[in-house]
Amino acid sequence: MTGSAEATSNEDGEARQPTLENYTMMEAFGWYVPADQKHWLRLQRAVAGFKATSIDNPWISPGCKVRARRVRLRHLRPVRAGEFDQKGGVSTKWGIKEDLVQLVRSARDVGVEIYWDAVLNQKAGADRAEQCQVVEVDPN
Repeated sequence: MTGSAEATSNEDGEARQPTLENYTMMEAFGWYVPADQKHWLRLQRAVAGFKATSIDNPWISPGCKVRARRVRLRHLRPVRAGEFDQKGGVSTKWGIKEDLVQLVRSARDVGVEIYWDAVLNQKAGADRAEQCQVVEVDPN
């Protein structure tokens, strides 16, 4: 958080610290968003209105592809945002990477920061089983 107010003093002359700015987050996705690959574009058009209504931090969906057409917890690669031709196309349900990047730029231009929901622990949409290395951790 940042504060732009200067320190003041109370009635007794003691210095008071300025109140920090409070930020408001809003979920900017949902189950019923149309699967038309234009959500990033819709949000880009709405971002100036967010700031005008004191929404500082829209929380956006994991922008990656999913295993099935229905958006459930089966993300393929949480760091891929619609830049690779896989699973029948480049775009994700939400749009392509270029639209996402432009959304973030547009948001920053008006003082809005985007929260990306990475969902790193929900990767059940692989095409096949793979070998991986693990490190056993003491549960205590």
